[in-house]
Amino acid sequence: MSPDEIILLRILKELKGARLETILVGNTACALQGVPVMTQDIDFFVRDTVLNRKKIARFAKGLKLFISKSNNAVGETIRTENKEIVVDFVFRLGPKQTFNNVRSRSQLIKIGNLFCRVASLEDLYLAKSCLGREKDKALLKIIKDTIRVKNIFTKER
Repeated sequence: MSPDEIILLRILKELKGARLETILVGNTACALQGVPVMTQDIDFFVRDTVLNRKKIARFAKGLKLFISKSNNAVGETIRTENKEIVVDFVFRLGPKQTFNNVRSRSQLIKIGNLFCRVASLEDLYLAKSCLGREKDKALLKIIKDTIRVKNIFTKER
């Protein structure tokens, strides 16, 4: 298991302990599906509820992470971090991407002995295309090419 997978597994165990339903999004979700990208944080899509905000606090406490809130291109985000881990919780992706819709198109990917719900590449493409940030625009072609290649391999089976 790579160091990145070990950190992700620690995060998943803590999310499970906090009983927080999440969908992995962002570049980590892209990388797990074959997109050749790197990232410095891990992003999860969650429903914006009072209970989920309490669960995020419980998650952060379990991993000894500091909590901060920020507004980014998609809206409010809760950032949890320490010297080795940065986890962002986003409450909105694109304007038409609800948690339930994204979840219905997601897949489960096994990390160690746990499963992680990961947004589809199509949903990740749509979310990044709505952001308008240069770093996201640069990834759009790479994500689209990965979707195309995966579709070719799926059809050949």
